[in-house]
Amino acid sequence: MGDCLGVKCDDPDKPGDPASVRDKAMLGTLYGAGLRRQELVALALADWDPDNHELRVLGKGNKERDSYVPDQVADLIAAWIAVRGRTPGALFPPLSKAGRMRTTPDGRPAHMTGQALRKMLLKRIRQAAQRQPTINGKTYRPYDFRRTFIGDLLDQGVDLATAQALVGHSSPVTTARYGRRPKATRRAAVNRLRLPERQPPARSDEVRS
Repeated sequence: MGDCLGVKCDDPDKPGDPASVRDKAMLGTLYGAGLRRQELVALALADWDPDNHELRVLGKGNKERDSYVPDQVADLIAAWIAVRGRTPGALFPPLSKAGRMRTTPDGRPAHMTGQALRKMLLKRIRQAAQRQPTINGKTYRPYDFRRTFIGDLLDQGVDLATAQALVGHSSPVTTARYGRRPKATRRAAVNRLRLPERQPPARSDEVRS
């Protein structure tokens, strides 16, 4: 999955076009915030707090949570908003072939569908495979970015409760299933434990005093 995270979204035929800028930000956010596919496409411009690099996410069961993205991803989002503009509406709207945002009847940027996101990812993977042989023939889904995000958090020692809150799981048991630490890591963790020193029994004269 690491190869996929390094995918370049620049279209070799259209360098720097709006779709490339948007797709970089979308894939960065998909991994950087560990979002579900529908959570990503449901984001509105108003859900993004650039000062705190924070997203207001509507998850399963209409539960809201705050998600955060790394500085690199915040830069990608900022670059996209500079292209998109600040018209209220979807943060990541679909684009026409000419790079124009598709809008709702009232003129707001429309929301992309989850299926459209999947198609975009497949397109970018095919393009990237031409320059990155390591991902040639592999298939990735939007969910793989979320799975990798959770696994990376746990690998870096982030506690289960924090990881659970970041990804919106209702139970830490669900989050724990994404753990992928090898046996050597688990063995080393146990070896760091130290038994408490056994205290010698008190002498009889100390007890009387």
